Amino acid sequence: MASCPIPANRIPFRPTPAEYNKASPFILSPNTEHELEAIQLEHHNRLLILVFTTAWCKNCKRLSAGIEKMAENVSKIATVVHVDVDELTQSVKRYNVDATPTFAIFRGHVLQSVITAAMLPRKSTYEESDDQLLEWITTTVRSMSQHWNGTSYSKITDHLAFAPTPTEAQIQDGLINVGFKTVIGMESKQNPGEYLAKEKDIWAAANVNFISYPIKSADEIGLQDFEEILQLVETMQGPILIHSEIGQVAAIMVFVMVAKQNARQGSEVPGWARELGFDFDGLGRLTQTICAWVDK
Repeated sequence: MASCPIPANRIPFRPTPAEYNKASPFILSPNTEHELEAIQLEHHNRLLILVFTTAWCKNCKRLSAGIEKMAENVSKIATVVHVDVDELTQSVKRYNVDATPTFAIFRGHVLQSVITAAMLPRKSTYEESDDQLLEWITTTVRSMSQHWNGTSYSKITDHLAFAPTPTEAQIQDGLINVGFKTVIGMESKQNPGEYLAKEKDIWAAANVNFISYPIKSADEIGLQDFEEILQLVETMQGPILIHSEIGQVAAIMVFVMVAKQNARQGSEVPGWARELGFDFDGLGRLTQTICAWVDK
């Protein structure tokens, strides 16, 4: 299934309520940027699926019934939000959306994953492609929900824990009371330095040391990154919390650190991580990099 590119100088199409943006018990449809921000704040402890669509996209129209069904199926663990690219143009620019439909998965305000039809192998029929796309999104959301819930964090060792990037409310309402001595925040495009600067002030008020560390994408991360983060962990006062919106990548770093400390072989790392509830499937080159690093 092909995506519909968004024209640079498009003329917004204003459909009537009857043909577009219909009321749905499972899909929220903000009309303004302010309403979208309010939804993200209100649902800060849930997964959000922002579906960027528009009325002139044929693929979006064909997928509408399937998206409605998917929203119903994941309603207990995630909230689906319809974003009209002609109405919420600031969000389109903020998240670099250049085609519809685009599915952006968030934890509150923090982007976790972006999925588009172009990322999948083309099937012989539109129906097969549609089913494949929606199944991939559903599986991704369920996997994220299984591992992370609300203000929770995963304790890997007595010295080290990991969490997805928390909102300010999640820090104030829960994480700040856990007893961490050091927090390492992974800085990236979706988790910019401006937010981490605010977060640093929150932790500082509780006498917790906060360090911002720039992280690369899954395609760029290498052996040097593992070495630097491991050295950082070994020199900071614990317990330590590491957080990142790149959930699986950061989690894998934690597993590598523990694997290194326990003298495990690289070939054992994927199976060991699965026992702890994480999956290496689909991470290809990154898994090879990890195993090579552990085996050094």
